[in-house]
Amino acid sequence: MNALDEAKSDYGGAPEGAPAAQSPFLKLLFRVRAVLHRVSAAAAMVSAVGVVVASVVITWAVFARGLLGVNTIWELEFSVYLLIYAAFLSAAFTDRSGGQISVQILAGYLKGRAARAHTALLEFLALCLFVLVTYSGWNMFLHSWETGWRSETLWGPPLWVPHLAIPLGGTLLVLSLAVDLTIRLCGGRLDVPQGGHH
Repeated sequence: MNALDEAKSDYGGAPEGAPAAQSPFLKLLFRVRAVLHRVSAAAAMVSAVGVVVASVVITWAVFARGLLGVNTIWELEFSVYLLIYAAFLSAAFTDRSGGQISVQILAGYLKGRAARAHTALLEFLALCLFVLVTYSGWNMFLHSWETGWRSETLWGPPLWVPHLAIPLGGTLLVLSLAVDLTIRLCGGRLDVPQGGHH
């Protein structure tokens, strides 16, 4: 199976081991999952570009201050904001691809229905946690937007800009987790990513 077929089976079609005849609702969920995967992959690409830009900006700041004696005003703060976006925008893709740190002690001993129940429970707990994080992130963003809150640095950008990273990335992760959990509860099968899950 090539990478494209693997992606289709995991993100858009009937996964391995699933019944051939799926309910219309389950088929819809797999379509939504495929769309969310494409969006999270695009967000991860934007995150990767942000990390590269932050690296270039920091390198310039070190060169400008150390060798040229030029004062740097915006470079460090700008790079930190890019890294915040990189972390949150890539969260859904990282979770779906198994790139997060996970402990597999219990999962290695569970098989069949117990393993599926364990995965569903972990997804539910992660969903609850990130619903809270995302809700708080939206509140923080709206507060900084409405009050015109600005950074207290010489550069002084509006703080709604970095604050928006948390609810954007969190919303994408919450949607992905909710769809995956719903698929599992409706009897659909999803392969656990190579790196583990939660």
